[in-house]
Amino acid sequence: MFKEAEQQGALLTNSDVEYLLQVSKGTISRDIREYMEESEDIVPTRGVVHDIGRDMTHKKVIIRLYKQGCQTPEIARKTDHTEEACDRYIKAYKRVKKLSNKMIPQEIARTLEMRESLVKEYLDLVYEEVDKG
Repeated sequence: MFKEAEQQGALLTNSDVEYLLQVSKGTISRDIREYMEESEDIVPTRGVVHDIGRDMTHKKVIIRLYKQGCQTPEIARKTDHTEEACDRYIKAYKRVKKLSNKMIPQEIARTLEMRESLVKEYLDLVYEEVDKG
């Protein structure tokens, strides 16, 4: 439903789908999150497209593909983003990673002129790398 709506120029929220399908928002959120984690496919919800809320964002998918060794053109194709957008996320990730052992999140945010919540998203991905290695 989300992809069909996007193809028609609209973005659905979880609440929209809750109303249409008559299931709980929690169920929809869980199902979308599980699908995106397992498939590394991005569901174009309003929250994901506009980076609103705590759902898995396209940044996370892009960085995970980058960490798996995918090249920018492939990442852009898989995530339906421009190469420029993918490179922007990768560059921000690398900058945060470089400072992660030298500064606390608040300092990184000030230094890189990013929101602290965004820095924490990137740090989660940095630490995720450590946990898997």
